[in-house]
Amino acid sequence: MDGRDVLPELDGWAGDALLILGTATCGACRRARQVLSVLSVEQLGGPNLRVIDVDAVHAMGLVHDWEIDHLPGLVLVRDGEPWAKVSARLEPGVLAAAIRAVRRGAADPDL
Repeated sequence: MDGRDVLPELDGWAGDALLILGTATCGACRRARQVLSVLSVEQLGGPNLRVIDVDAVHAMGLVHDWEIDHLPGLVLVRDGEPWAKVSARLEPGVLAAAIRAVRRGAADPDL
């Protein structure tokens, strides 16, 4: 299953999207959204990155298929296809460095 199947925001999108799979009641999910909101385009590795908040409750198919085992699940999607999971402490510098590294690297074979 790719992101376009359940996320119309990705239909026709050429580039990277960072999906934040979380819930409204998840404290760590709120923290991830807060941290991402203060990071600049340059800190995230340049243009063509959309950040999309996804309600994990309504996207259980993605959570299951992409084996998201904790929330928030941060997944980089490239051209509508799952590319790699992002795992880092929810601190601005640490998270930004992890996102840049994933955007530069190879696809995650587990997705």
